[in-house]
Amino acid sequence: MRTLFKDIVKELVAWWKRIWFAAKLKARLDMIEFDNRVAAELELKEKNKPIYIEHPIDPELQTGASKDLGGAMELRAPWYKPDDHVEP
Repeated sequence: MRTLFKDIVKELVAWWKRIWFAAKLKARLDMIEFDNRVAAELELKEKNKPIYIEHPIDPELQTGASKDLGGAMELRAPWYKPDDHVEP
């Protein structure tokens, strides 16, 4: 009877260790996946941040009340390069 009880306890402990290991592994993998997803979203957001350029006022082109508005403004994508512009 004692050996049967010892075998049952031994199997229960082994089963509990397998369940505990699987739960810890799943939680760890979920956390790694979450960290990678957050890092990828931040990197994507940073790489796609638009470039905003405000040029100074050109007194020859801007006369009168248009000077009050400020200089020319330029908004473009980070992957745009003016040298790559193709004429139609």
